[in-house]
Amino acid sequence: MSQGMAPGDLPLAVLRSLPAAVFVFDGTGRLAMANAAAYDVLGMTPEPPLEGRAVADIIRLIAYSGLYGPGDPEAQTATALAADRNQRLRRTARTTDGRWFDLLSEPLPDGGWISLVVDVTLHRRALETSHLRERLTDHALRYHPSGIGLYDAQARLVLFNEAYERILEMPPGTLRLGMTFEAVFDQMALHQAMEPQLAETLRQQRMAIDRSRPHQQVRQRPDGRAISSISQPTPEGGFLVSLQDVTELQQARNEATRRAALLDGVLAALPHGVCVYGPDRRLSMVNDAYQRLLKGAELRVGEHLMEICRRREAQGEYGPGVTAEMVFRRQFAFSPTGRERTRPDGTVVSTHGAMLPDGGHIAVVSDVTPLRRAEAAAQQRASLLQAMLDSMRHGVCLFDAEHKVVAANALAARMIGLRPEDMAPGTPLAVLRRRQYETGEFGTGAAADELYTSRAVNLVPRLDRYSRIRPDGSVLEITTDPTPDGGYVRTYTDVTEERRVRAAIEHARALAEEADAAKSRFLATMSHELRTPLNAVIGFSEALQAEPQGPHVAEFAGTILEAGRHLLSLIDEILEVAKAGTGTLAAETRPLHLASVLEGAVRLMRNGAEAGGVALSVEALPALPRVLADERRLRQVLLNLLSNAVKFTPQGGAVRIGAALLPDGGVEVHIADNGIGIEPGQLERAFEPFVQLETTHARRYAGSGLGLYLARALAQSMGATLALESTRGLGTVARLRLEAAEQQQEQTE
Repeated sequence: MSQGMAPGDLPLAVLRSLPAAVFVFDGTGRLAMANAAAYDVLGMTPEPPLEGRAVADIIRLIAYSGLYGPGDPEAQTATALAADRNQRLRRTARTTDGRWFDLLSEPLPDGGWISLVVDVTLHRRALETSHLRERLTDHALRYHPSGIGLYDAQARLVLFNEAYERILEMPPGTLRLGMTFEAVFDQMALHQAMEPQLAETLRQQRMAIDRSRPHQQVRQRPDGRAISSISQPTPEGGFLVSLQDVTELQQARNEATRRAALLDGVLAALPHGVCVYGPDRRLSMVNDAYQRLLKGAELRVGEHLMEICRRREAQGEYGPGVTAEMVFRRQFAFSPTGRERTRPDGTVVSTHGAMLPDGGHIAVVSDVTPLRRAEAAAQQRASLLQAMLDSMRHGVCLFDAEHKVVAANALAARMIGLRPEDMAPGTPLAVLRRRQYETGEFGTGAAADELYTSRAVNLVPRLDRYSRIRPDGSVLEITTDPTPDGGYVRTYTDVTEERRVRAAIEHARALAEEADAAKSRFLATMSHELRTPLNAVIGFSEALQAEPQGPHVAEFAGTILEAGRHLLSLIDEILEVAKAGTGTLAAETRPLHLASVLEGAVRLMRNGAEAGGVALSVEALPALPRVLADERRLRQVLLNLLSNAVKFTPQGGAVRIGAALLPDGGVEVHIADNGIGIEPGQLERAFEPFVQLETTHARRYAGSGLGLYLARALAQSMGATLALESTRGLGTVARLRLEAAEQQQEQTE
């Protein structure tokens, strides 16, 4: 008995020190004592104490702590309160977190009782494990990857698993209980197809082994497999043979040896310092880079970590106010960001640590002095950059690769409808655009929604330049240029006045160029077209003058007549163009049979098509109504279109003319060829007067450039429309749409 302790205090002291939870209740049903383990079970602290509280309160705490297991805590409290505490009570409960407790209640002489809560989790789990092992032993033996064969004192086989036959390369069912070890060997030699001499040698070796002692060997088979054989004596005088295919293990060992050598080479070549501590906190490995980076505070293999910390503290390695104990504790507070410190020589080192599977840990040290110096220089440059940005006459904002603001001047914020604080560094571009959208910077209604969804939500393209009109009517030009780090610079410029002046200049220039181009086209085209027939007239007239009675007079006169008619047609076309330009091109429309007009136009063009080697045909026509048109104008339109089609179709090609009824009651005449075609962007230019899409001096196709222009003008004078569809190299389709003269359709003749 210890000094100073009364005899009655000893049992109470024992109860308080018990590892099991103890609750003592007096005769009035109030808690008289609870030991430290009781507070731990309830997940509470002794302050404030539970002594003096009613039994209902304590049992409710126990129920809500989960000691009675899953269920309604109030129902569990009612059940516990109804128990007869004058009787010895005992039951086992499984808590909500999976632990097991024995709950015991023992009555006391004064009418109270003592309750014990004993954690029997380990015991219950041990029982469950024991039962599980018994159930799994047979299963594990059967499916164990190692071959197991048990022999009795007479070397007869009494037990084996499937793997034993498989590793011996025997078909299933070869082995039988009661076979001798020698018979088993014979079967193995047979199924492994051993050479007789090798089989006899191995037989003698196996029979000579003393099975009363442990024996182990590894045999390399001819196929390269390595089989480990372990023989262990049994208490009954027999022996147990365990076979295992260790081919992969041998290969893994070789690979591990190779990797270990490779790791040593990597650690030696690393520019970072690496040191490894074992579970005993003693240094087990350090590379040369560590010793070089921490020169003056080198490590020695075998040193304890605390010894190292104290030695470095004495050397002043950690700086004022940092003790060895503080550094020691920090070694095990592993952080993904690591720690940095400045050494006495001014270098800055960064340390990262990690726990190892064996309980030790690794520390990696890097010299980050250049990085920190670069960061300081970058901060200085950033300050200079901001000063420069604030003095610029353009709005400028620099973004990083993640579309976040790096720097911006106040002018940029004002120009895009934001406050300077809205463009603070780190603000995502998406947030800026959302604020612009909400404040009406993109306008209102569907146009604002379209601008926001088409540009603001998408990522910023590189080398981008676009303009937009702000709500106040000013024009803002936004330019985006990439930076080497993957970010970009956005420049905002107010180009309102510049655009106004540029638009006026551009309009005036376009008018002047168009007038000049029209004059040049007219002169170039007419000079070429007029010169050809005039040369013929002059040349053949001189020939007639020189030889008035010659044999070629009729031929020369015909040529002069043909050239004169060509000149007359050119002059007529020019007059028609002049009328079209003044709006005096009139047409007298009347109902016409379209089929006869089409066939007449084809007859007039057939000789020219045959001369050019082009097949000209009329498609089978459906039942068509009469059309409203001027017959002479319509024929001229068709001839111009057919002439163009034949002219631009190479020899061997084909031109087809046909007609179809349109859904609105009108009629469409189409002329299709498989000639050279027209670029899509040049289709409308083909209808301009004096335009030759082939503009070189050595043009392959003659013409004044008035055919399509006149065709459209004449079509419009009759209330018709003319359009072209073409693909370069595949041909062209001309579509002439005419109004019907009557609703009822009738067959054309």
